[in-house]
Amino acid sequence: MKIIKRKRESWEMSIKILIVSVIIPVVVSCSGWLDVIPDNMPTVSDAFANRTSAEKSLFSCYSYLPNPTSLMGYPSYCTNRDEFEYGTMAEAISGFASQIARGEQNTNSPILNFWSGGNGAKSMYQAIRTCNLFLEEIYQPRDLDEYERNRWIAEVKFLKAYYHFFLLQLYGPIPIVKENLLLSATPDEVRVFREPIDECVAYITQLIDEAVPDLPLIIPNPVSEDGRITQPIALAVKAKALVWAASPLFNGNQSYQNWRDARGIQLVSDTYSVDKWTKAAVALRNAIDTCHLAGHELYRYNKLSAGQTINMNDSLVLIMNTRKGFTDKWNKGVVWASTAQFGGAIDNMQISLFPSINPGYQSTFEGACTASFNMTELFYSNNGVPIDEDVNWNYADRYTLRTSTEEAGNEHYIRLGEQTAAINFDRESRYYANLGFDRGYYELASTADQNGGASFNRYLELRNGEPGNTFVQNLTGYYPKKLIPFETGGLQAIVRYDYRFPLIRLADLYLLYSEALNEIKSAPDNEVYEWIDKVRDIVGLKGVVESWKNSRYPNRPSNKDDMRSIIHQERLIELAFEGQRFWDLRRWKMADKSRTYTPLGWNSRGSTAADYYTVTVQAARNVKFMNRDYLWPISNSDMMGNANLVQSYGW
Repeated sequence: MKIIKRKRESWEMSIKILIVSVIIPVVVSCSGWLDVIPDNMPTVSDAFANRTSAEKSLFSCYSYLPNPTSLMGYPSYCTNRDEFEYGTMAEAISGFASQIARGEQNTNSPILNFWSGGNGAKSMYQAIRTCNLFLEEIYQPRDLDEYERNRWIAEVKFLKAYYHFFLLQLYGPIPIVKENLLLSATPDEVRVFREPIDECVAYITQLIDEAVPDLPLIIPNPVSEDGRITQPIALAVKAKALVWAASPLFNGNQSYQNWRDARGIQLVSDTYSVDKWTKAAVALRNAIDTCHLAGHELYRYNKLSAGQTINMNDSLVLIMNTRKGFTDKWNKGVVWASTAQFGGAIDNMQISLFPSINPGYQSTFEGACTASFNMTELFYSNNGVPIDEDVNWNYADRYTLRTSTEEAGNEHYIRLGEQTAAINFDRESRYYANLGFDRGYYELASTADQNGGASFNRYLELRNGEPGNTFVQNLTGYYPKKLIPFETGGLQAIVRYDYRFPLIRLADLYLLYSEALNEIKSAPDNEVYEWIDKVRDIVGLKGVVESWKNSRYPNRPSNKDDMRSIIHQERLIELAFEGQRFWDLRRWKMADKSRTYTPLGWNSRGSTAADYYTVTVQAARNVKFMNRDYLWPISNSDMMGNANLVQSYGW
């Protein structure tokens, strides 16, 4: 995967040498061996002639960042069906991610090919090549002061590290591209190897360590420099890379014991090392402390300081802690947010996830993507423990009908006097912040009643023939509400609200730190509990030790293995629908258990409550996940062009 370096004199002669994809498939997409640039065309020297042109080159390095708001073009959403599901309209839409979900990933023409580019994805190696070129040439501009030059170099070093990290998450061991090769490079230099995971992680963290001193602690101007890299961002990604190195997929994975390259080098160690968790814990604490120094803190919604005129009660404020903690622009709980601009993919994401509320307006794609039915089982009871463990929660009758009454205490979440499934009652606040369901309120600023209690006059009606089930059928009965901002208008045509999609939140780092501490200690202690309890407190839950007193298994938090499971579930809940589940289940080596299931849903053809609330098996949508799916394949053409490459395990 090496990329040929263009010598300065070659550019000055206005000749661009392109290497045929048979040898180096990630360089470019080209139709011939040699492209001749006409006279007066820009050269690489022109791109770095002054500060203005160099800044454009800097932004080119940023432009390769994968877009996390693309439901069909980002790996962690619709490539599986255990978190997101398709409605009947979306099933007819051609999408790269949905092809993977249907089991169509392959080696002939890989879908979402982030390795060499194509089928809905940009090549991360092309991104790395662009970064390398920038680092080679950024010393040219004479009107660029040293502070800014050093900052830009640091940003690009981070981006180069991140592109390697993104590839590592998808493909595991990867070739490391430290610099672009000269045109005089030998065939052996071009035909590179995938390097062992530990070496890849070491290089990623080295690059970030080099970058951090010259990065700002905070962005001086969030408006003009939105999305630029800071020390908290860089250290958070470094910590995450070390977490991946320490996690079961790459730390003592016996499945990869015989996975070796042509040199005979083992690509993933089958020997478990607790020291990797120790390194991750140190890096996480450093990242967290730096975030605190930069002013980051867990988000709490303050309706008064926000200028909110709706008199929300405490139950609704807890919902907003989750929803607005994700969609409030520049809130202190977000460490790194996407640079994806409003009007593009994030606009389409909101349309695809927005339910049909108003019978007077229907859109072809409105509500076309839904929440998976199995997400209803994930969230805790209102006592903060799994619903099948809560001694006071009737798990056996969770699919029976219940009527919302004031005595039931769910009137702020479910329309009074309406029937819905018992599984929708007596749940933690994140259940109602994340999931929209039949007869449940869908809180939007445009649907609020100013009655002193901040009730909402719009609730979802998803039964056959009702507003939410006349144009787009929801086959599961649930929508991912968290990703839709509270400020979104929904009375007539959808009025989208601009926000920056979070890539890393502080809560993410807290839970990772709790996870790492649990792994390096012989038994959980107060330090392990502290960080997960901080996250739980934001959403109105007691700490794990106190909460599990209401569980059938009150001693689980004191057992290391059980505490690991508790932390896992807390992450899946807190980060639900944020694009993290896909990565976590793979690094935990748990995706085969979670993603091999028969998708379920309520009976969307039912017009009465009794008919609608019948669990229906979507037999034609069975999901399969094999051991090979933990890593994505390299294309056969890339393999043919480089005999030193070994295919991803299982492919």
